[in-house]
Amino acid sequence: MAQSISIKLEGLFEDEFHKQLIRACYKYQPKSVAAALKKLSLEQFVELMETAILQSGCSPDHEMSDNDLKSFAGIYDQILRNAIMDVQELRSIIPKDIFITNSRVANELRHMSPNEEHTLTVGRKGSQLVEITTTINFNDKNIQFSGNASITPYDKIVHDAVCSLYSAGNDTFTPEMVYRAMNGMIESEFVSPKSIKMIVDSLEKLRITDISIDYTEQVRMTNPTDAFDAARVSGSMLMMQKVTVSTGGVTKWAYRLAASPIVYEYSKLIKQIIPIRLDLLNTKETTRSTDTVIIIRQYILQRVELMKNKKNNMNSRLISYDSIYELLNTPDDRKLRATIRSQTERLLDNYIGKEYIAGYEIVRRGRAITGVLIHLLEESAETGSAHPTDI
Repeated sequence: MAQSISIKLEGLFEDEFHKQLIRACYKYQPKSVAAALKKLSLEQFVELMETAILQSGCSPDHEMSDNDLKSFAGIYDQILRNAIMDVQELRSIIPKDIFITNSRVANELRHMSPNEEHTLTVGRKGSQLVEITTTINFNDKNIQFSGNASITPYDKIVHDAVCSLYSAGNDTFTPEMVYRAMNGMIESEFVSPKSIKMIVDSLEKLRITDISIDYTEQVRMTNPTDAFDAARVSGSMLMMQKVTVSTGGVTKWAYRLAASPIVYEYSKLIKQIIPIRLDLLNTKETTRSTDTVIIIRQYILQRVELMKNKKNNMNSRLISYDSIYELLNTPDDRKLRATIRSQTERLLDNYIGKEYIAGYEIVRRGRAITGVLIHLLEESAETGSAHPTDI
C-alpha cells in the first residue's frame, strides 16, 4: 500500500529531483506523509513540498547525500504536521450588506503609482486646502504591473468584499466566499475555476501591497479641539496568511485575516463607507457576472447611493459613460463600448425590477450616447418623472 502511494506521489512530478525527495520522505517519515494525504489536498501537498525545499536549501543542481535527504524529510514532516494541526472546520457567515470604501484614498488607489508619495485634497479649512498623503509599494520584487496601474478597480472590489466578510465575523475565508460576496450569491452556488484564479491573483497582490496614510491634517480639520501629534497608519492592505480549512468534507486553502484592513478602518473612521444590500449584487437574471460587469455594477451602486444620500448635495443624476470607459480602461472601440452600454442598461433594468431605482433615460449629445440619467424612487414620488436633457 505504502509503495503504491509513493508511486502516486512521484507521479505528481516530472523531474527526478522531486521524485527523489518523495522517496526520501516515504523512507524516513511514512506515517506523516500518509496522514497528510488523508487531511490535505494534492495541491496543498505539492505546495508545502516547495516550502520545505526552500527551507532546507535543497537544490537539483547538487547531489544530495543520505543525510541531506533525511534532513529534508524531517523538515517536510514538521511542515506537514503543522498544516494538519491548522486544519479547521470553516463556517462562513453571509454578510447582510457589502461595504464599499468611499474615502478619497480608496477611490484613488487605481491611480497611485508604487513607491511615490501621493497628495490628496480632502477638504478646506478657511482658505487653506486640507490634504493627506499616501504611498503604496509592493514587497515582492517579482510582482510587475502594466503601465502605471497598481491596484485595479477589480482588486478594490475584492478588497471591499474581504472587508465585508471580516465585518460580518469571517476572519477566515476562501476565494469562493469572496467571489460569492462580490456577486450576492448563496453559499452553495458554484464558482468557476477561472473566477477563483482571478480572486486568488487579486488577494495575493493585496497581500503583498503595503500602504501608508498620513491623515493628520484631516483629523485636525474634523476634530480641532483634540490634542495629538499625528494620525498615521501603515501596513499591508490585507494582512493575511494562508491556512488549511475543511468545508463540506473537502480540505482546501483559505486565507486568515490577522487584522482589520487599513483602508477599511480609515474609511470607517471618517464615515466614508457605503453599505450595499446583498441582493443588489446578484444580477444574474439580466446579465452574467464577468469581471467587466462586476466593475460596472459596483460603480453604478456607488454612484446611486451617493445620489440618494441628501447630505452629499449631489444634484446631478447623470452617470457618464466616459467615466465608465475610463474606469475600465476601455479602448476607443465602437463595438466594445456599445457592449458596455448594453451591460449598463441591463443592470439598470435589474434595479428597476428590484425597486432600487425608479427608472433611467439615455442621454445623448447629438447622435452620440454619453450617459444615463437616473430617476430615484424618492424623487419620482415627490415630483413625477423627470424630463430627459442633452448634457
